[in-house]
Amino acid sequence: MFNLERWQEIFDTIRKNKLRTFLTGLSVASGIFILVILLAMGQGMSNGVAKEFENDATNRISVWTNVTSVEFKGMNPGRLIEMDNRDFDMAVGKNSDQIELKSGVYSRWGQLTTYEKENGSYRVEGVHGDYQFLENESLVKGRYINQSDLNNFEKVAVIGNQVYLDLFKDKKAIGEYIDIAGIKFKVVGVYTDPGGEREETRIFIPLTTAQRVYNARDKLRSLAFTLQKQDSYEEALVASEAFSAQLESDLKTRHTIAPNDTRAVNVNNTLENAKKFYDLNNMIRWFF
Repeated sequence: MFNLERWQEIFDTIRKNKLRTFLTGLSVASGIFILVILLAMGQGMSNGVAKEFENDATNRISVWTNVTSVEFKGMNPGRLIEMDNRDFDMAVGKNSDQIELKSGVYSRWGQLTTYEKENGSYRVEGVHGDYQFLENESLVKGRYINQSDLNNFEKVAVIGNQVYLDLFKDKKAIGEYIDIAGIKFKVVGVYTDPGGEREETRIFIPLTTAQRVYNARDKLRSLAFTLQKQDSYEEALVASEAFSAQLESDLKTRHTIAPNDTRAVNVNNTLENAKKFYDLNNMIRWFF
């Protein structure tokens, strides 16, 4: 109930204690302002951490095959296992709701590459477009491999910054043609990699083109995936381990490999960066 005398007493007290009232109001306003600033800083730091990791394959799962080490169903050990496009399609088809990034890879080492009078020997990898983010590569110029390149078996190449420096000596590269083992490829992009020179001495071409020009039919050297991000590291770890185990089991079944053969199918799970991502966000949340 409104009490006029009480309000008169309040205003009378304020008039008699102007400095105290001013300081109290200033303290409350400052407290609110500092709270807002702290909350904004916390959210900004969380966003910064997320931005730092958003193009990094924090939970990359790589798969490659080797020779069998265990006899199985009448087949001797020492049998070379080769993956193909059907393995990639199987993995994507069964786990499309979990997979974030994906790529098959077909690699060739020591490919002599020339431009005018300059030449060098580089690793050439046929990949899908997602491989840019699986490798955490940033484009310096031009573009990366796209779906149209894959569909049309285009002879285009994305070269590492070190390859660019070796062959072009700071000259224009985009739109120029390089000779890779006797085959002309048009340079459409130049990339840089946090791994430095070792990672930047590679050339990427469309996977379909690589399989065709190297007479590889539908063969693949490896597979690479990342899964959708989870709310916590523990959830990410569970999802990643389940995916890895299922993929290994599916590949062994398809290629008739003994379940206890630990050499024929190799699945590598890199969750170290993912743990850093989740730990940093948790620390920021707990601090603020």
